[in-house]
Amino acid sequence: MATENTQVVEKKNNKFTEATVTSIITRVAEIQATGELVLPADYVPENAIRAAWLMLPGVVDRSGNPALEVCTRESIANAFLDMVTSGLSVSKKQGYFVVYGNKLQFDQSYIGDITVAKRVANVKEVNAVTVYSDDIFEYQVDYSTGRKNITKHDQKLQNIDLSKIVGAYAIVTYNDGSSDSEIMTITQIRTSWSMGGAKGNSKAHTLFTDQMCEKTVIARALKIETSSSSDKGLMTDKTEIDVQHEIKTKANKESLNFNEVEEAVIEEITSEIIPSSTEINFEQETAQNQPPF
Repeated sequence: MATENTQVVEKKNNKFTEATVTSIITRVAEIQATGELVLPADYVPENAIRAAWLMLPGVVDRSGNPALEVCTRESIANAFLDMVTSGLSVSKKQGYFVVYGNKLQFDQSYIGDITVAKRVANVKEVNAVTVYSDDIFEYQVDYSTGRKNITKHDQKLQNIDLSKIVGAYAIVTYNDGSSDSEIMTITQIRTSWSMGGAKGNSKAHTLFTDQMCEKTVIARALKIETSSSSDKGLMTDKTEIDVQHEIKTKANKESLNFNEVEEAVIEEITSEIIPSSTEINFEQETAQNQPPF
């Protein structure tokens, strides 16, 4: 009987609760106080964390099991920390919590990519356009810099046909008025998709092919721009998840073993590993006689 009671107590203590949320808020404040974590001036970590806590009950795995039941407390806590160290919020759709096996992971979204680019790469806005086979599309390459410049794109309404997409381009405009362009052919785009978990065969890719093309080329354009900044680790190439959430098809997402994520997804998913100094190890904290949560 004593053994059973001990197991019940341990199981209860391993649950992610509101007390755990308070612990995360405290931990973030401690890291900020030491100067190890510098967040955007308009970002309030406590608000982002509490909003994430309110949304967490709605996060499920592909079988419909709540993340709060199948994911470890440590992985949930560190997913929250990943969101905060990126200066993003799930409540603003700048990222999503996704279940991989018994682990919860924060995946930065398309909106999050743009948010980060505006912060660290002096980006004012980014726009993308799909190119169809009957469009008149021309561009030039500056041989001295390698930069691409879209010189002409004539598109008629009748040209828009998902089966006739030949590519997409993104134009990144900076605060100083300058701009850069990124162009991808449909072959390049599909190659990128093939490296993702859904292999480009999800409902999002089928029903919203044009949007997926545009998100993919934007992700590449922003990756290039932010790679030169000191905060390049905040960028991600994951674009597939955004439309999937919009049409509520996350339940169709393949469940991946957490250890296989980096191998399974190369172009579409690139997640930053949270520095060990910001991770919460509850077993270690308990061993140090800190109050259990």
